[in-house]
Formats: sequence, structure tokens, C-alpha cells
Amino acid sequence: MKSYLKLAVLAASGLALGGTSAQADAVSDFYKGKRMEMLIGYSSGGGYDTYARLIARHWAGLIPGKPSMIARNVPGAGSMRLMNELYNIRPKDGTAVGTVSRGIVHEELWGTKGVKFKAAEMTWIGSANDEVSVCVTWHTANIDTLDKFLKSDIIVGGTGPGADTDTFPQVLNNVLSTKLKLVTGYPGGNDINLAMERGEVQGRCGWSWSSVISTRANWLKGKQIDINLQMSMAKHPDLPNVPLVLDLARDPREKKMLELIFARQAMGRPYVAPPKVPADRAAALRTTFMATMKDPGFVKASTQAKLEITPVSGDAVQKIIADMFAAPKDVIEASRVAASDASKTQVSKAKITIIKAKGKIESLASKNTKVTIGGTTYSISGSRTKITIDGKAAKRTALKTGMECSAEGTSEAKKIDCK
Repeated sequence: MKSYLKLAVLAASGLALGGTSAQADAVSDFYKGKRMEMLIGYSSGGGYDTYARLIARHWAGLIPGKPSMIARNVPGAGSMRLMNELYNIRPKDGTAVGTVSRGIVHEELWGTKGVKFKAAEMTWIGSANDEVSVCVTWHTANIDTLDKFLKSDIIVGGTGPGADTDTFPQVLNNVLSTKLKLVTGYPGGNDINLAMERGEVQGRCGWSWSSVISTRANWLKGKQIDINLQMSMAKHPDLPNVPLVLDLARDPREKKMLELIFARQAMGRPYVAPPKVPADRAAALRTTFMATMKDPGFVKASTQAKLEITPVSGDAVQKIIADMFAAPKDVIEASRVAASDASKTQVSKAKITIIKAKGKIESLASKNTKVTIGGTTYSISGSRTKITIDGKAAKRTALKTGMECSAEGTSEAKKIDCK
């Protein structure tokens, strides 16, 4: 660990960037005093958001020049909105980084409408883990065996095109003849979780196991959900008795198709910057990202938060993407049909429930990014949540435990009024 700390220090000082001292100085000079943005392609409170905010807090200190880094949610279309923005709008100077769906590359591979990016041209920084996703059902659905999962009509929630929550149910219906019904359009994974609790949907298919254990460990302990299926290239050590999707393939071609679809899991929590970021800055971002994954402070914090960290380098992510586009055209087409053909999937639009609460602020967490009012917990956005105190606009940092407030929103508060 001591030798790795030395490497991290060298990386942070710009001497481990693979370039000259002058190049290292140039990177440090550029970032000094800059404010970086960690852009999150989903609403607050879910797995992508949890990972990104923790990484942002620890990563900035290892980047040469020690810039500040703020996290900001840019939800929409299963993170396609953010990916399009990174490619076309966001600055290409190394100050904007983002986390997007691990399945976003497939949307270009399969020619999905709305794609306005070239994945191979993006600056892939790395991934926080090699992910295993699962299908789960709420305990009242009583889907506690593989046979029931394969044969029952199950309503699952989704966030939008390209997201695992939408793609995986269609894949399973088309390839394994399951009967999953998709209700899509929830702002983020946390909203799907709330929908399960309210009985709007019965489950969620395409939920990262790392997110399950970090955000809903109480559900596991209380046996509130059944784990029906895991989707990845190999089983997770935690789930030896849960069926693996690849093992359900009925012939070699079907297995190759499923392997192409679930190759995305190896880039389970991807971090990416726009194309044409200067090479020295891109190298600095990649080097310091991987150093962050081993940084003692980050390791301690991620362990306490129950976040699974199995990092994948930016170069490895870039190769995964290249291999996906190099697959045989017939296999690519078969995988596209499996993921996009909705003829076997009943799809409906989610009706977003606005939750209202009134009472005292019972608790504030994560630097006032979460608040509990009258028994209802909301996440708070610094830019989207309108906050007033005694009728005057205020920042979330002004909220204090014990204040009398009213609030409304989904999993994220749209407005909070306090006295």
C-alpha cells in the first residue's frame, strides 16, 4: 500500500503521466484553479449517483493542479441526453467528465434513434467496477423460483431507452420467452424502487448488484425482494445459487448473442469525457482515476458505503468498445433485434407520482443532499430543487433540523418551503 501511495502522489504531481516534465507541468497549470463537473446521467439517489458523488470527492485531489469538482445530475433518456451533450456540447478541454449507462454504447451499435455520438471517439476514463446486474421482484409478487420468473406476467419499471432497466426485459422476452411487462419513464432507479414499494410495479430487471447492496441492504435483510436472475459474463460470488442468464441459452449462437449484449457489464460504472480532450489531460484523468480506486481514503469511504469497487482501466474500456463493433454483423443484428424488438413486450409510460410531505425536518444527510420531512425522504438538487425559507429563496445548506417545512416531488424534491 505504501508503494501505491507513492505512485498516487507521483500521478497527482504529474510525473506518472507517461510524458515529459514540461507536459506534466502544463497539465497542472491548466487544472490549477479550475472547477470540473462530474455529470451524472440519472436522477439523484440511485447507484450511478451514489458512486459518482463519492468518486468526485476523492478524485479531484489527485488530479494535477488539484481542481475542484462538483457533481451535477443531468437525467434523461437512460443517460443518452448526457452522452449526446458530452459529445456535442460540453467542453473538450478535460473539465467535464460524466457517468453514463453501461449500455449506452449498444445504442450506437444498434442504430437507436436519438444517438448523436460516436462511442469510439469519446475519451473513456475507466470504470469503477465490472458489474453484475440482477432481476428482482417485490416479495408480495411471490416470484421465488426460476420457473415462476420465466412463466409469470411480471410488471417491471424502467428509466428509458438504452438503460439496462428497459433493454434487459426485452432481451429476456425475446430470447428466453419471459413475460415481463415494462413501465418506463421513471427519472431514475430510486424512483423505480419507490414504485415497487407503492405497488406500481412488481420488480426491476437490470439493477446492479453493487447498487442493491449499497442502497437497499435493508431490503435484503428484511427479505423484501427476491433475486431471480443475474446478468453478466460470470456469476457474482455473492450469488452462487442465482441462475446466470448465459446458462439459459439454448444453443451456441444464442449464447454468442447474449455474450455480446452483456459485454457491457465489464464496464459496469463507466466514466467518460468528450472527444478530443488533449492527450496529456486525458492521460492524467485516466491515471488519477485508477489511483483514486486504490486511494486509502476512497477505499475506506466506499467500504463504509458498501460500494463494490473492481476497477477497469480506460484503455480496457476502449478495447471492450472496439471488440463490440468488431463482432460479426449477423450476431450484432441478432443482438439488436433481441434488445429492440418490442413486439413481445407490453410497454407503457410511467405515471410519476408527486409525493407531498409536511412537518419538521427530521434529518439531513450527505451535506444536505438528502432530507427527511414528516417521515418522507427526498434527495435535494442544488440546481433543480426550489428552496424558500420564510418566503425568501435559499440554498440547501440553509436547511436545519427542526425547521417546519412542506415539500413535494418524486424521489427528488421539486420544492421545499420552510419557516
